[in-house]
Amino acid sequence: MFITMDLSPWETLRSYHSTETVQRRLQANYHNLSLKNPSGLAYDNSYRFVYFLKHGENFFKQAQSSPTAIQPILLFYGLSQLLKASTLSVDPEYPSTSSVLAHGVSSRKRKKQQYHFLKDEVKVQKNGLFSHVAFHLFHMKHTEFDKYSMDFLLSQVAEMKDLYLFHQNKSILVDIKVENAIMTIPTNIADLYHMTPDRLKEYLLGLNSSLSPLQAEDHKEIISLKVKGPLQPFSCAPYIFQLEKNTYSLPTSRDMLSTIPELLIHYLILYNLSMISRYETDWWYDLLLNTNSDDYPFILRYLEVVKRKIPYYTQLFLQSTLG
Repeated sequence: MFITMDLSPWETLRSYHSTETVQRRLQANYHNLSLKNPSGLAYDNSYRFVYFLKHGENFFKQAQSSPTAIQPILLFYGLSQLLKASTLSVDPEYPSTSSVLAHGVSSRKRKKQQYHFLKDEVKVQKNGLFSHVAFHLFHMKHTEFDKYSMDFLLSQVAEMKDLYLFHQNKSILVDIKVENAIMTIPTNIADLYHMTPDRLKEYLLGLNSSLSPLQAEDHKEIISLKVKGPLQPFSCAPYIFQLEKNTYSLPTSRDMLSTIPELLIHYLILYNLSMISRYETDWWYDLLLNTNSDDYPFILRYLEVVKRKIPYYTQLFLQSTLG
């Protein structure tokens, strides 16, 4: 499918609302994956795929017109539905067991006093949708028991960098250039990471298989890498994509490098926000009504960002698997 930038992601995704088309494209992809009986699997899954996709869109559309207080719940369940549709495009047996129906993430018990959202953490469980999606969509293994702070996760969302600069006087990202299948990285990032430029190049090549060394010598002020295949914004870690500017960045600190695809980062953040919205009502409304901490602008900006990025990333992922 041709990516039409003048259409909204939802308008583009409606091309997948036809079970006739979806069945044909699922069959082709299942065949490419060397699965047995791709025709029968595609027939069984075409309606489920469309329903997951439509259900996800309905959650997101409802979030657009709902009070901020309940938006995290709607967005989290909307993302979950979109991930289920995406999973069906590569895993026709989903859900093969009841264990994958769980969220696959847990949040810690919150202290009633001195609680700050950015310092909160989530923990990945062994079973559930998160680990299942991580494996089948992004080929990630051994995600269980990993812990992530909200501060770390939010710093992986490029659109949040202005808030970090304004509220914390912290520069969290350095822009890099991707043009004509060549990525150019300022060598000052090597200084920030306490590496030599050659070591940084080797290190970055080990984090993303979409890149390879450039045969020509690097300019003394930049590191150049060749982009072997399409650098997919929804799964380009450790590089961070900014949608409105169509640009890529790297964290200013090696400790903030991540190999988690951004779609999964949004799953973790929205899970925690939805839990707060459901079960920490006192703290949640105190924040929304009194705006008494920096958590307030960070959360509001984030909610606006995901309403745009998640549908766009879903569109890109399905185009990469189903065409």
